[in-house]
Amino acid sequence: MLSLAGQRVLGFCVIVGGIIAIFLGVTKPNPFKETTTYYADFNSAQGLGPVGRDIRIAGVNSGTLTGVERIGDDARITLELNGDVELHRDARADMRPHTLFEGSSFVDLHTGSPTAPVLEPGGTIPVSQTTNYVTLDEALRVLRPEIRDSLRDLAEVGSKTLKGGAIRGIQQTLKNGPELTKNLHGPVRDAQGTHRVELTRAIAGMSETVDAVADREDDLIPLNQRLNRTAAALAIDGGVPLDRALAALPGALRELDAAAPSLTALVDRLDTFGVAVTPALPDLAAALHEGTPLLRRTIPLLRRTTPLIEDIGKVGKRVAAASPAIASLVADIGPVADTLGGSVLPTLLSPSREGAPTYEQLLATFTAADAVFRPYQTDNGSTPQNPLGEGHLWQIGTYGDSGTALGIPSPARCASIAAVDAEAAKQLKAAGYGC
Repeated sequence: MLSLAGQRVLGFCVIVGGIIAIFLGVTKPNPFKETTTYYADFNSAQGLGPVGRDIRIAGVNSGTLTGVERIGDDARITLELNGDVELHRDARADMRPHTLFEGSSFVDLHTGSPTAPVLEPGGTIPVSQTTNYVTLDEALRVLRPEIRDSLRDLAEVGSKTLKGGAIRGIQQTLKNGPELTKNLHGPVRDAQGTHRVELTRAIAGMSETVDAVADREDDLIPLNQRLNRTAAALAIDGGVPLDRALAALPGALRELDAAAPSLTALVDRLDTFGVAVTPALPDLAAALHEGTPLLRRTIPLLRRTTPLIEDIGKVGKRVAAASPAIASLVADIGPVADTLGGSVLPTLLSPSREGAPTYEQLLATFTAADAVFRPYQTDNGSTPQNPLGEGHLWQIGTYGDSGTALGIPSPARCASIAAVDAEAAKQLKAAGYGC
């Protein structure tokens, strides 16, 4: 039998156990269930409330949103998926509202195509593969006054446009619409691609291309202006020059096609030459760099030599004009040169009787003859001759000649020397020459 205190403790435990049982019955948590964590980036996490943050795959709850954090200008949501769920690289995640007027949202998850690579646990679905729904208040913004005015203007333009034949054309189009839709079913399905994501990727790629082109707007405007000028130049004179060029183009292409083998061979040789020259290009560049100062100094010199070159050209022209006379002179000089080379020059270069070359003796003779016929003055004591007057006409000089191999003068010559200069004869006798 429990005491009153024991009964109270037992009652408290029963109440706590009941509360836990009710909670487990409502939430049905499974502590042994395996989960896999992924992440998804959204432009906005608006609409994610504290409850009802579930993940649905094909309309079935397959996980829970367990966390939200800001990554730059985007929101990164943590996806806790059941262990049997496998995502691929092309998986998509779309934010959906539970009801039209309810503020909370859930994530509608598409696991991706089976042929795509598997997204490893902990991977992130990029923002390019996620979407946010348009809330009701954003949808109602279309009814703002400025938008209503624009819609009114659009309706007026449409009423003026859709008149007469336009109405009949629209009626015919609507009449043929079902058949057209039926015929387009196959091409549209093919356009979606094998995995139903190719068209989406193509549109996304085109969007990126358009964005890139828009970023280069500053460059495209001048390009467009130049294209307009080019088009205007092509259209000059009614396009007649362009028509002539197009008419002559087939012939030029045929000639180019005929010359293609030669051109190809030339390109091949140039390619071989380029391969051979490539190793020498650094040395050639260095040589050109070092030769630049020399070229700079040479340019003024070349400018200064220009008149000299012009004068040389004039001399060349005159020599060319006088070439017949020069040829005749050379022909006349030929026999004279033969005579000089055959007889005169050998005689002049041969040694004379005194041992010196004959031309030196000949020059001495000419000098002596010149001296003989020159008048000279003598000192006649205290009454010298008039330096400006006439002097003696003849001046005679003598020289000794060795009469024998021993260099001893003969008696006749010694007598001749003594008759001319007795003192000289005495000096020769004292020197042992026998005079």
